[in-house]
Amino acid sequence: MTLYNHTATSRSSKMYSRSRRQRDADIDNRILQIHRAIADKVISNPVLIAQAGETLEARYQQKLLRYGSYLLWHSMLELKHDAEAFKAQLLSDEPRWNALRRNTIFTGVLTEQEREEALATFAASGK
Repeated sequence: MTLYNHTATSRSSKMYSRSRRQRDADIDNRILQIHRAIADKVISNPVLIAQAGETLEARYQQKLLRYGSYLLWHSMLELKHDAEAFKAQLLSDEPRWNALRRNTIFTGVLTEQEREEALATFAASGK
């Protein structure tokens, strides 16, 4: 007869939970590295901000974004004339921005090669 071992089950749940948190943190760090490259490219080529603005408006009209997310992205785009503030907002370590970057409005900004280079830089950093 097998008895239910509550302690072992609780420990394995915690281990899984930690593992999932770590995976999420790794994903967020990779996405952040990609957005560092995006920020640099957008700052040097401001026409890409207009492209991101069009993506933002289209997603909002299609109801793919909630109003709060729309406002955060929009307020960040309004910082386009202040490169330092723009970059600081886009690369914010606030949990809300982690979530926003997972559904970025900057699709198509980086080429596949630029994206791979950003991820290679991340991998080389050992984070």
